[in-house]
Amino acid sequence: MKGIVVPLLICLLAQTSWPVSMVLSRHNLMIDQLSIFIAGAICLFLSAVGPMLVLRHYISNVDPLMYAMGTFTWTCMIDLGIGLELDGYISNFIGFYFAEGEPYLMTAYGLAINYWDGTVHFILCLTILGLYSSRTSHREVCLFWAGSIINSLIVLVSGGITGNHPFKMSILLNIPYFLLPVVTVFRYFNEKPPQSRTFYKFKPIWNRPLDVMFVIYFLAALGISAFRGMAASGGNAEVMQNYIKNTEPYIAHPSNFSRIQMLVYEYCFSAYYMSAIYGLMYPGKHWMADWSLLHAGAAAQAQFSYMKGSVHHLTIQAFQNPVVGTHGLVCWTINSVLLLVPQLFALYTLTNIEKFGRTYNVEKAELRVNGKPANKKRKHF
Repeated sequence: MKGIVVPLLICLLAQTSWPVSMVLSRHNLMIDQLSIFIAGAICLFLSAVGPMLVLRHYISNVDPLMYAMGTFTWTCMIDLGIGLELDGYISNFIGFYFAEGEPYLMTAYGLAINYWDGTVHFILCLTILGLYSSRTSHREVCLFWAGSIINSLIVLVSGGITGNHPFKMSILLNIPYFLLPVVTVFRYFNEKPPQSRTFYKFKPIWNRPLDVMFVIYFLAALGISAFRGMAASGGNAEVMQNYIKNTEPYIAHPSNFSRIQMLVYEYCFSAYYMSAIYGLMYPGKHWMADWSLLHAGAAAQAQFSYMKGSVHHLTIQAFQNPVVGTHGLVCWTINSVLLLVPQLFALYTLTNIEKFGRTYNVEKAELRVNGKPANKKRKHF
């Protein structure tokens, strides 16, 4: 029951972000970037109070990560409102924030990131809170969430600083949202469920057709990432210039978000691709499942934001990716595969703990019964 009550109450608390933002907007209280930065920091602090009280009422020795999840649901609703206002579905919500807060959010890529945060991240946070409150493993969802938000903020902050928008202090408010998932990943990797070394004899790679297919995918993804990364960096090869001009012109958008994302693929995702190939060729590497979940979250966020931004009306026609013809087919095939296959691979790694390792929690939350801990000997995870 607590697995439903806790996330439901925190979901309701998150909706208070709507009236707060409307009041700030209608009374014109946010007149410069300093006042917006101060107000943002205060709201971030106050938004943690409600979830903290809810969690402490139902759970003893609450995992501090859950407090952050509750706070993030509040800011997720702010981001959803930003996306809806940019798209014209609502007005007078938080328009003041665009000019003096984070003006780069007025791009199609910024809008897509806000939609993702206001929907997917919101659902993931509530899911984590629900699983934790019901004493069910939440580690898998946490790793997916961490991969998603880390990729999101690497691209958002880097693009916001290097793109064609002026620097504003409010971009610093993103620092806690980047540091927390990084710390979460470090913690979960360090507290990985114990698992003895496997002595199972696996078949050679050529006798494992599904593994061969994934190896082929990762090899292809390596090549695509290197090619698009060099093209985004201004590669002077004619084939790269033609690719940017005809197949994926959104890579060259002056906001720099898509260019940064291509570089993340080239330098970060490629390292994972090589390690995944190694893990498939020589099974029994118990870190594979954890990293597949982290990568699946990052790939899902990356591809949604890139694909959404590349066809949105805020992106001028010259930089929109084609949706018809041969170039459109190539563009959307590549990006759809990069979106879907990492999700399938993550699911695949979770089905065989001998090959790829286990990811679930060992210790769960300690619930309260009539306001008192149900079991004083149990520790939170």
